[in-house]
Amino acid sequence: MTSPRVLNHQVRVFVFRFENESPSFLLLRQQPRTENELGPIRGPVAVDEHLQDAVIREVREETGLWRPAHLIDLEQTTTFMLGNEGLVQWPFGYEAPAPDAREIKPGPTVCESIWVPFEHAFETLATPEDRSALVRLRVLLAG
Repeated sequence: MTSPRVLNHQVRVFVFRFENESPSFLLLRQQPRTENELGPIRGPVAVDEHLQDAVIREVREETGLWRPAHLIDLEQTTTFMLGNEGLVQWPFGYEAPAPDAREIKPGPTVCESIWVPFEHAFETLATPEDRSALVRLRVLLAG
């Protein structure tokens, strides 16, 4: 197998908040609605950009949240290959600070945003990679 000529990096961010000691998760749908599923925040990592900086930038652009209460590297990368191109995805958990979590301001590319409990989020996510990352985050949050 040959190495890809182009290797892109992307962050997948699972924003969460605690309600009555249980986490709820923010799922977003990008425009156009008919072509996109509800899921975590996704965005590219720029050349020479730290992963954590990409996470904070993407969350800010998509939700208006400026800083996480906690940022969790899920340490569970996935790699996809298509011809000469590769994509490495880096999943993170992002705890929305308590007062800010109620003030989500979806970015211009977001057509839907919902807070849901773990079970609903798990059933809604379209890919096994996203479901696996969500389970890992839930286990880490449970301690």
